[in-house]
Amino acid sequence: MGLSLSCKNGSEHLEIGLNEKIHHDNFVYLVTGFEVLSVDEYTKRYVVKFKVINNDEVLKHTWKNSIAYIVDSKGNIYNNNKKLQIKLNELEPFEWQNEYHTYPKSEETTTLIFDLPKKVAKPYLKVKGEFFIGDVLDLSEYKKMKVKLF
Repeated sequence: MGLSLSCKNGSEHLEIGLNEKIHHDNFVYLVTGFEVLSVDEYTKRYVVKFKVINNDEVLKHTWKNSIAYIVDSKGNIYNNNKKLQIKLNELEPFEWQNEYHTYPKSEETTTLIFDLPKKVAKPYLKVKGEFFIGDVLDLSEYKKMKVKLF
């Protein structure tokens, strides 16, 4: 009697769109909207609405604004601009926090800000996180998910 396991291709990236779920154990991440603003002749700013849903019955999910990043078609990575996030929160409050504690059966949202060169093609938002037991079952699929921002 043998055991057969099906393994997914590790280089496979699954493209999704707005309001489509990225599952990470009992937690869900979504991009609920985004806006692209021109900063100057070289830079465009992505203002991204990001939601975390905690479907766990017991555990809270602690996360920071560095949970998500943008990657372009060449593999360049762009991180959230915390200083601009804080400034935006002062102008248009969205309950910015340095660290979020999303309690069981609840959700939280934030606005993330990324500055990218105007020449960037096909930007995608991806998430990072700690290893959870559910990641064994789906081979950390959340790391392969990418949200289309174009």
